Amino acid sequence: MWMQKTGVWTRRIGVFAVFVLLLSGCGPREEQEDLVVIEQEVLENSYEFAEVQVGDVIKTRRVDCRYRQTREQEVKFPLGGRIVDRVYVQEGDTVKKGQLLVELSSMDLQRRIEDLEYQIARNELLLGYVDANEQIRISGFWVNQIAYGGSEEAVKEQIEELQKNDRYQREDYSDTLAADRAELEQAKKDYASSRIYAEMDGVIYHMVNSLEGKTSQLGETIMTVMDISESLFETEEPDAEKLFHEGETVPMSISFGNGAGQYLLLPYKMEEWGDTQLFEIYEAPEEASNEVGDHGLITVVEDSREDVLMLPVGAVKNAGDKNYVYVQGENDVREARWVETGLYGDSMVEILSGLTEGEKVILK
Repeated sequence: MWMQKTGVWTRRIGVFAVFVLLLSGCGPREEQEDLVVIEQEVLENSYEFAEVQVGDVIKTRRVDCRYRQTREQEVKFPLGGRIVDRVYVQEGDTVKKGQLLVELSSMDLQRRIEDLEYQIARNELLLGYVDANEQIRISGFWVNQIAYGGSEEAVKEQIEELQKNDRYQREDYSDTLAADRAELEQAKKDYASSRIYAEMDGVIYHMVNSLEGKTSQLGETIMTVMDISESLFETEEPDAEKLFHEGETVPMSISFGNGAGQYLLLPYKMEEWGDTQLFEIYEAPEEASNEVGDHGLITVVEDSREDVLMLPVGAVKNAGDKNYVYVQGENDVREARWVETGLYGDSMVEILSGLTEGEKVILK
């Protein structure tokens, strides 16, 4: 596109005056001639023009993106009502999988576990005594019967009564053991939960301040372990599948920080896209250092028209539901002309009718 301005034309009127002073007395004498030039400027209307050209009209969209890790662990309190005894990490620390991060109070759990283990061992022993004593007493019934006589029916009745009583005792011990074992299992789980470990290698981020001495709230997130070995740019664009295509790079810019500059991104695993979309870096500025949380803007073509008549967007005016442009008429008078427009791009607008290639319209 090129612009043209009408030149300011100037009309000059020259007026010359020659003054001759004749002195009387001793004869004529020539005097110096002075030249005086008077200029008059007539300034006419000045316009800036745009020429109707054939080209491409492109409409782009800016999509926000954020640099984030692909994996993270949200560290939450697994128990409520516990005092935080120890915190072993600080924000920014690098941790390994299985490393102890936080320890909740657990002395009462330790004591309860010890008590339950003792009760279970004792009741298991007593249950064993019931079995042993039953066999001993049954043997004693038969020995007495042989030694002192008596009917076998009487001995069988004694044994049946004994086994009945022992059965009730076994059931009591068994019920107690079952309850104690279940409580012990839960106590051990709670004890294990009172020690919070890293589930992956990573870096500590978003850590709650002053954790030690705090009372835990079940499910509260207290820090995040981020795996920064592989990070990607993420968007949340509802029309992503219409805007991006597998294998096609898109430009992205970061304005601030160590990662500032111009990038090219590639869609990452589009088959897994949903509410969010991921992009990997295809080309980055030299010495750029991206950090988790960096924000950028992806520029993507939303619509386009190729080889169409076009004008700068600013040249087309609007009156209700109609569009028009200004052209220069006779005597430099500005005249309006109706036009039909198509796609409005970032800087150019498609002209469907009302103008032809090469015509000039007033831009300013």
